Amino acid sequence: MDNILEVIKAILIDSFRGIKGYLKSRVIILGIVFIILTVGLTVIQTPTPILIAIFISVIDILPFIGAGIVMIPWGIVSYLFGNKETGVGILILYVVLTILKQFIEPKVLGDQIGIRPLYTFLTTVIGALIFGPIGLMLGPLIAVVINSIVKARDRR
Repeated sequence: MDNILEVIKAILIDSFRGIKGYLKSRVIILGIVFIILTVGLTVIQTPTPILIAIFISVIDILPFIGAGIVMIPWGIVSYLFGNKETGVGILILYVVLTILKQFIEPKVLGDQIGIRPLYTFLTTVIGALIFGPIGLMLGPLIAVVINSIVKARDRR
């Protein structure tokens, strides 16, 4: 009985460590997105680039909504209403941000939760396919728990 309790305790401790890492990775990614947006918006010469970057960075945390919910309409409207340079600049910035996030996110998340980036990416995709938007967050968290169970089993 004590052995089972020790295994459960090890799983819980490791899982909480992974969840803490997951939350830390979200903050790191938010910071990276903020920096990319601040630099991009400054280059495009938008007014108050820091405030806009903070707003878009926070929105970007939301699964499936992300920065595109603000940047795509903003870029299109700017372009259509005569500010073509700003519109194109915002859309290019959005594409650059999206591409960079695709490379950075699995690495940062994997490093923080202790799972290889490829597995992190796969669990995120599988989570999204199975659970929808909430699966983008659940996938890596489920991977943390499974990883904790495997580690506990290997320790026995």
